[in-house]
Amino acid sequence: MNSEMGTVDSAGKETLEWVSFPMRERPKATVALVAIMLVSSFAASVMMGNIWWGIIGLALLFLSMWNFFLPVEFIMDSAGVRKKSPFGTEVKKWEEVRSIIPDANGVLLSPFKEPTRLAKFRGLSVQYSGNREEVLEFIRARIKS
Repeated sequence: MNSEMGTVDSAGKETLEWVSFPMRERPKATVALVAIMLVSSFAASVMMGNIWWGIIGLALLFLSMWNFFLPVEFIMDSAGVRKKSPFGTEVKKWEEVRSIIPDANGVLLSPFKEPTRLAKFRGLSVQYSGNREEVLEFIRARIKS
């Protein structure tokens, strides 16, 4: 876990910054996931009779699980949340957050008042990194309930 909890920036604003890297934080889950991916890719190669199906399958599985395998930096401040990954930066302003949906691994910042299936597509998923309580406290202090 790499985090700076509740730091104050040069402008005097409180920020919360951390890097979420589940692959390092959950080694048993990483081993299990990699094993499942390799077995699935091998099975695809054998069943389809061509190694390329396995390679393509492995690549697709990796891309679908990128937020587990690659580090993601989160920065929360008075304006909102920034999620920086190798694929770009996502920003969600506090005014856009109408509800939060916490779970064991993170919290979903939803633009909807009520839980809906669209929240995963329109919201922003924030992963904890051993800092669940700090993240939830920071978010709850800034959103309008």
